[in-house]
Amino acid sequence: MTDIALPERQPVPGAVFADLSLNLVREHIQVAIERRGYDGPTDLTTYLLQHAAVVAGADSALLPTFAGILAFAREPDRWVSASGIDIAQFSGVQPHSTDIVFSKQMRGNLDALIDRTVELLWARSEHRYRLEGTERIEEHAYSLVVLRELTVNAIAHRDWSQGGSRVRVQMFPDRIEWLSPGGLPPGVSVETLRDEQVSRNPALAQILYQAGKVETFGMGIDTVEDTLRASGSRPLDVNDNGRRVRFRVYGKPLTPAEVAPRPALTDRATTILALIDQRGPLSISELEELLQVSRRTVQYDLRKLVEAGVLRITGATNNRRYQRPESP
Repeated sequence: MTDIALPERQPVPGAVFADLSLNLVREHIQVAIERRGYDGPTDLTTYLLQHAAVVAGADSALLPTFAGILAFAREPDRWVSASGIDIAQFSGVQPHSTDIVFSKQMRGNLDALIDRTVELLWARSEHRYRLEGTERIEEHAYSLVVLRELTVNAIAHRDWSQGGSRVRVQMFPDRIEWLSPGGLPPGVSVETLRDEQVSRNPALAQILYQAGKVETFGMGIDTVEDTLRASGSRPLDVNDNGRRVRFRVYGKPLTPAEVAPRPALTDRATTILALIDQRGPLSISELEELLQVSRRTVQYDLRKLVEAGVLRITGATNNRRYQRPESP
């Protein structure tokens, strides 16, 4: 199979060059320079051609490929129906529709899609702490590294020729599962997964590497397994039935006696706390932009969180920010 035959390198029916966001391309190149020492062409068109994000059509017009639309279109699901990640959280141990307690369709270009998905999984998973003297020791059911690596893996290695299927993430009380269409790449089995370094979508993998979403080529599963082992969690469970591959991780049991008292939180309030935990103190304007909701809605949630004692306000009125009470 030649590179041009790969689904990620094929033109997307109906998409034209103007459907790509050149601002996203420009921002991506800057990140690649800063994080990866990228020293290739910075001309936007040249970059897109070199990285198989566009190809020349029959009339020499540049046409976006699947890789280009997925990485650099603001709303890739307008052209690629299978783009995005669907998340469902269940109260029981099996995926029954009557047990769904939360669901969310995550959409957007690859960079935003991965960040928002990981932030949501982190926000909706279990977090507790214990006190050793005056020191607060945090405990998490899942490592943030594991959540990110498996989310990236599900997107980077899925089979984009399966147009009717999206990546799915299922959350249960004891585990999280990533379901990726197409099974493992050709030549890779469950038994050889750690040893083989085969990418079904090399152009997307390169773009994700430059964006800082992939640390080392072919090492994502190694990182997951090593992190699980170091934290005392159960081993990674992988199942491939040829139509889809499932990656399953079990949450690390947390000691009930060490549960931190928490008020009942809405999904949006939980997401606000997760964003502040990851990014540090944030202003109302920053949260408004991240959550894509009205300022009044953000103010309401913040007021409730401050009243509950899980956030505190710092700074003067014009520079007011919200952070955790234990933050310096």
